[in-house]
Amino acid sequence: MRIRWSKRAAVEFADTAAYVADEFGVQAAVKIRNTINEAVGSISQFPDIGKVSFTDEETGVEFRELTCRLNSVIYTVFKEEIYIVSIWCNRQDRAALHAALRDEAHEL
Repeated sequence: MRIRWSKRAAVEFADTAAYVADEFGVQAAVKIRNTINEAVGSISQFPDIGKVSFTDEETGVEFRELTCRLNSVIYTVFKEEIYIVSIWCNRQDRAALHAALRDEAHEL
């Protein structure tokens, strides 16, 4: 399946790598980027690999989550595409994630 990244997910991916590079060094940033890219590769081969983490009640859009260490790749399968919605830091508030996913569900 084709992978498509939301603008939000692309920015979060870049921001995560920049934060890790600033705080822990370039090697750590490369490692986290590789880990996330490997997760996305797994999702492209096995779209149901992630656990269902949120379903928008109004639209019925189901979002899945594949955890990679301290981050999760949040995605949905939509019109024969895998849409990467967010690269979420698992230490953040889940309510904020669900609010963002509701917004994404209405934009699909």
